[in-house]
Amino acid sequence: MPPQRRSVLLVLGLALALLVTSCGSGAATAAQADRSLAAALPVSSHARPLSSGGAACSPDGGFYVDRSTISFYYSRRVPLADILPLLSGAEARSARTMAGLGPLLEVVAVARNPGASTCGVGLTQTVLETSKQYGGTAHLDPGGLTSSVRLAYYEPIRPIVVLSSNRLDLCSADVNPGASVWLMAVFPPVRSGVRVALVNPSPQYGFFLPVARGAVPATVPSQLYADDVNHCIQILSAG
Repeated sequence: MPPQRRSVLLVLGLALALLVTSCGSGAATAAQADRSLAAALPVSSHARPLSSGGAACSPDGGFYVDRSTISFYYSRRVPLADILPLLSGAEARSARTMAGLGPLLEVVAVARNPGASTCGVGLTQTVLETSKQYGGTAHLDPGGLTSSVRLAYYEPIRPIVVLSSNRLDLCSADVNPGASVWLMAVFPPVRSGVRVALVNPSPQYGFFLPVARGAVPATVPSQLYADDVNHCIQILSAG
């Protein structure tokens, strides 16, 4: 084989090997991120939700309506590094601007559908708030925020990433009749010591959420699918 051709094949082989290695390590890193967010959650067969919300859907435009329940079981603080592998390059770079603000807030929920038609359930519109009694919503912001971080993540305080045990469709997870779906929402860092309220305008619910209390009713599925929250907000705003 001529030396030039041998060199070309060697370069191509190295490039292919690098590509395969990169793809493999990326998938493994995302899987590790899934496991990190699901690990060490307290499991109890007697777990009771901290609070619940609801979602309504209709397969025929309103004549028949199914109502699913979203039960919120647990919340805790997790490191920023746990979610970075689940974000795209630009989103990960943006999220790194929150480094030094403290741990993120992870909320775990289970959606159940007792109806007869598939129902879409999502958490992308969920926001964090607090009452005037605890200093008002602005008091949730940790110290040291730049104006760009405040605008991107704290007006309002929406999730950075939402995960589901079902693949997401149009920013929501399909819950089949008689089935249940795990959901996780990971929010930016908030000031500790302030009572945090979880609020969603559609479907409408709101309740104060204790951190690191309660338990989950079963082990979180090992396969979770990440939702691009920024993309979903753009879709919802356009609609």
